[in-house]
Amino acid sequence: MKRQLIAAAVAVASLAGVSAQERLQAYIQTDLTSAYLWRGQKVAGTCIQPQAGLRWKGAHLYVWGNTELTPPAGQPDPQEIDIFFDYNITPALMVGLHNVYVSTNGDSFLSYKPYTHAANSLELMAAYDFRYFNFEWNVDIAGADGSNHSGNRSYSSYCVVSAPFTLGAFDLNARVGIVPYYTSRYLEDRASGFHVNMCALRASHTFLIASAPGLALQPYTQLMVNPSARAAYFQVALRLLFAPKS
Repeated sequence: MKRQLIAAAVAVASLAGVSAQERLQAYIQTDLTSAYLWRGQKVAGTCIQPQAGLRWKGAHLYVWGNTELTPPAGQPDPQEIDIFFDYNITPALMVGLHNVYVSTNGDSFLSYKPYTHAANSLELMAAYDFRYFNFEWNVDIAGADGSNHSGNRSYSSYCVVSAPFTLGAFDLNARVGIVPYYTSRYLEDRASGFHVNMCALRASHTFLIASAPGLALQPYTQLMVNPSARAAYFQVALRLLFAPKS
């Protein structure tokens, strides 16, 4: 999902018609999705996912949220609010700091201790664009986290190799997700160490609305397979994107 959000921000920049290096650019978008899929797991069912962000001179600050529209009866309704800050050191190298808040994980917003019950997690990210494929590494440094085999904080890591390409009128993105060492954070996985827990293919197409400059619709679909959990998920979604010219 994080790579999808970054890709969406790039699309927004092209819609606005100005370079992120020249002017401050704001945008908003909302996704309506049949399922919330994340790192080889189905987190929730039908959801609405708003996002608002700013881009300027290689910096990208944005807030992303998730609300499940049909939560299971008798269970707490989880709310997720994520705050991301990414920065392009070079056109190919990006670093970021991500704060993820899930209401059902802890007692309050901005609670980082103890890691087994914290509502927030803080994650460092580094990504590099090798032109034909992208590599991203994420590692949890504070707040909510999984445990290692010894029962201590695992400082969970997650790597994604993605290859965006086009096929006819469709934009596609093939992704492989890797857990480099054991962490209990990915509970559905059956592996006890290094393993692949995501193989995904996403297809989308962006429709620009001529009568409303800066407005676009992007339907997309995704097939995600978790080889470790022996599970497969399918997602259909629609994104509404608005990036007014500055």
